[in-house]
Amino acid sequence: MSLKFERTALCLLFLFFPPALGAGQPTSAQSGAILRIYLARHGETDWNAERRLQGRTDTALNSTGRQQAAKLAERLKGVRLDAVYSSTLSRSRDTAEIVRAGAPLKSLAGLNERNHGKFEGKKVDGSDPVTEKEWRQRRRDPEDELDGGESLNQLYERVRTTFGGIRSQHSSGAILIVGHSLTNQMILRAVFGLTLQKATSIRQANDELYLIELDAENPPRLWKMITEANLGDL
Repeated sequence: MSLKFERTALCLLFLFFPPALGAGQPTSAQSGAILRIYLARHGETDWNAERRLQGRTDTALNSTGRQQAAKLAERLKGVRLDAVYSSTLSRSRDTAEIVRAGAPLKSLAGLNERNHGKFEGKKVDGSDPVTEKEWRQRRRDPEDELDGGESLNQLYERVRTTFGGIRSQHSSGAILIVGHSLTNQMILRAVFGLTLQKATSIRQANDELYLIELDAENPPRLWKMITEANLGDL
């Protein structure tokens, strides 16, 4: 299977990790069986726009989010997906439904966003500095369950186990996972052996698409699609 992304000056792929492999097109499948995992984040919700912590709260896509999902579908047009996976939360599931183009869709609770406990629904836009300060102090403690929520270690084990189950179903071909900010960080942590600090430093916007390539002969490779919105990342 070959990639069929539209190639324009503002829409191309570059190699993101590891840098030693250099930039260029994804590896040809002729060298062996390759599993390509397209990793997307759900489209925008009103809570994203308001900078509210969503977590397990089941918020819906807004009009911008649906437009982002439609653009993602266009970018993946021509790529034959063997399966699409989402979380059970509607913002992820609805994004996947817009994109899947007939590919089977499976929603997995193991891909749900982190439960933020007492901080669910709280704004992190500076309007509540006391709560925001506490959140920023506690959010990266790997054992902090955030008063009834989920610790980062618990999140990682959940996502790692779920992702392992997905991988066991696909030795080659192409799949799409539509996740969330933190769940996608944990997937990248599992694939590339990242530390928690490195994984949580990754910032994937609602309209950004990553491509993970896995095969038995090479280290895992990560690509990122560059569009007009994220040209500054080059």
